[in-house]
Amino acid sequence: MLAQKTMQQAPSMRASLGLLAVITASTLWAVAANVASSLFQVGINAFDLAGIATLIATVALILVQTLREGLPRLSVRPSQFVLGILFVLFVAADYLAIARLPVAVAIVLIFTSPVLVVLWTAIVSRRLPSTKVLIALGLSVIGVALVSQLLAGNLAAFNWFGVSVGLSTALLFAAYTLLSEQISTTYSATTSLLKTFWVASLLWIGYFLFHGFPVTLLESQTLPKVVYMGIAGSLLPYLLYLWGMKHLQAERAAIVATIEPVIAAGIAWIWFGQQLTILQMLGGVLILIAITLLRIRKAS
Repeated sequence: MLAQKTMQQAPSMRASLGLLAVITASTLWAVAANVASSLFQVGINAFDLAGIATLIATVALILVQTLREGLPRLSVRPSQFVLGILFVLFVAADYLAIARLPVAVAIVLIFTSPVLVVLWTAIVSRRLPSTKVLIALGLSVIGVALVSQLLAGNLAAFNWFGVSVGLSTALLFAAYTLLSEQISTTYSATTSLLKTFWVASLLWIGYFLFHGFPVTLLESQTLPKVVYMGIAGSLLPYLLYLWGMKHLQAERAAIVATIEPVIAAGIAWIWFGQQLTILQMLGGVLILIAITLLRIRKAS
């Protein structure tokens, strides 16, 4: 009887840990967005930062894997190569959007991706999403808009090229999430991410061969932030996100990740003294309700 009860609790425990992993990843991404924005304000090129951060993350992951299991095999399958391309395009578009737009606006555009993930899942499975998922999706989209103050912004003053790039991040992040979920059924999160980073690094090296290596990123003033972007802005959050997604459905992981704007607003309030409005607080509550809905299980 005790063994049966333990087996029943195991999936719930894994789902809870998966939820915690995605929330932690979102926290790291929220901090990284502000760090990246500070680098762009002093003239750092978005593509240069994206490439160097990926190279740092790749080298660090190879070292970790070598210490744990010996030198890893870096051969990739076609699906993993495609995932690496998606990763490069997403990160490049993400950094470019942050460089061209206020961080809050860039984040809200990225997190329209749950809509695409849920719709694609419904099309592929030929079934409508559950009522609970649809409600959570609606609450998260409204919450992101409120927390990011998109509706209060002056749209006429926005950089519409940046907005277009920001919207592309949603599509790319949705595609990355869905393909990652498929590959994660065959490989561990660490192995899958390593192969993705390896492909992405080769592509970025090709970019640097044509455009030159950004030596300025290695100067003492910028190096600590660049290293942070590689380790805590790329390696750790993507590893946690993939691991968490293995224990959650892709559509649920994408919705849970919308907690990032809440965290970003909190960081801005604590570190930079930016005040939270009533609407921002309401948006945060809606996102937390959406995440809670996804954890409520139907009675057997």
